[in-house]
Amino acid sequence: MSFRSMAVGLFLVVATSMPVWSQDEKPAEEKYVPVTTVNPRLPVDQLRVLVKPLTKQELEGEAEAWFKLLTTKARQIAAVQLGVKKTNEAMAAGDETAAKESLKEAQNVKQMAEEKVKQVEKEVVDAAQAELGVEGKDDAPEDEPGEPADEVDGETAEDPMDVNAASDTKTKLLEDVTVLQDERTALSDRLEIVLVSLEKKGGEVEEYRKYITAVSGIEVDTSDATATWSAVVGWVLSKEGGQRLAWNFSKFLLILLISWIVAKFVQGITNWLLEKKLRLSQLAEHLIARMIKNIVLVIGFAISLTALEIDITPVIAAIGATGLVIGLALQGTLSNFASGLMILVNRPFDVGDVVSAGGITGVIDQMNLVSTRFKTFDNQTIYVPNNEIWNNVITNITANHTRRVDMEFGIGYDDDFEQAEQIIMDVVTNHEKILKSPEPQVVTHDLGESSVNIVCRPWAKTADWWQVKTEVTREVKRRFDQAGISIPYPQQDVHFYSVSKEGHPTEKEG
Repeated sequence: MSFRSMAVGLFLVVATSMPVWSQDEKPAEEKYVPVTTVNPRLPVDQLRVLVKPLTKQELEGEAEAWFKLLTTKARQIAAVQLGVKKTNEAMAAGDETAAKESLKEAQNVKQMAEEKVKQVEKEVVDAAQAELGVEGKDDAPEDEPGEPADEVDGETAEDPMDVNAASDTKTKLLEDVTVLQDERTALSDRLEIVLVSLEKKGGEVEEYRKYITAVSGIEVDTSDATATWSAVVGWVLSKEGGQRLAWNFSKFLLILLISWIVAKFVQGITNWLLEKKLRLSQLAEHLIARMIKNIVLVIGFAISLTALEIDITPVIAAIGATGLVIGLALQGTLSNFASGLMILVNRPFDVGDVVSAGGITGVIDQMNLVSTRFKTFDNQTIYVPNNEIWNNVITNITANHTRRVDMEFGIGYDDDFEQAEQIIMDVVTNHEKILKSPEPQVVTHDLGESSVNIVCRPWAKTADWWQVKTEVTREVKRRFDQAGISIPYPQQDVHFYSVSKEGHPTEKEG
């Protein structure tokens, strides 16, 4: 039975053959034998399922087994890299004997490392097979029939020290480094899966992760341009290197795009539900919909980070730990947040209303939980903190459908005020945008310092308020001019007093 077929049935085998005992019942001399290493190339998704039910003690044994495979693979990579340096020595050697000796050392180091890896992997796999009671063999291809057993890097035992083969040997070694680094990455991924499960169950994993970090990545030897170029190109083209990064980055962008589409869809559905079912204000609808959209985007971004194989758990923990500090530092913002909630609950205004609040008069354009955006009538955009709005008087100018237009006209004391009242009444009565009910009022109500003041109070729709005020004012001025009724300037009577020769004061009017 091959490892591929064994991987498929490993779940059932583990479930039925793995010994089950409590911590107290297990004999002290019994040692847990790792079983997930029965296939070092076990797919990571299957391994993730397998380690989930294991206990802390069992996971510690599994971690040790995968760690043993990883360390052996790291030593093999170091041995091959040492072989590359030995071939460099061979190519740079001045005599043929030294060159052959360096090539021989490179080949021996590589061969010994390969044998050690095969030995360790066989020990780990055989132990897992024995524990599970199954038989299997490695999927690695066997030597081709008739191929000499002692052939190294394509060179036969007759003349393995040919100096002219040093360049080819180096090329082969560099290719081997790329393949071995892929295998090391695969082992690191599987060990990390075990470590994640072990950490959740209270195990110590820091030393393992430090080692993974120390041996990961590619090493660039700036003194060897060929090795550097081979390492970079090999990593870019490798399945566990550049291809993996490109695939992960593609998934990252795809998840972000899907998250944005889903967020916009959810925002539209939320707006529709709030408008049709709850009938909230537009401010509340837009704010709630934007908040839900942002939450979906944040969740999508977190998921997309996992596609880049970034562990977001420490980030979330750091955010939670610093939440209190941020809250203390942003007391003013939190006050605006609370005021924003009060505005949404009490609904003193809505989008499109003309409002005077926080020292600003303008049209409400947008609001969030921190500030409200005004558009003034001269097309300025002003952001006012919600705290400034809620803690002061709020005047909603357009809250009602109708509004009274208050105007006052002054005429001279020598003019006929009754005629003036009649003219004003004719103007407001004949204006098409002035409401018939309530009836307009035109009353002489004040004798000012320089004029007789007549109040005009018609009613109009709120949207027509400005038009009514300006048109009535213009028409009244035109009719007053036709009737010869003056609108006096502010004036004062000044009296001068002088003293006569006889000593009596004399008044002169100026």
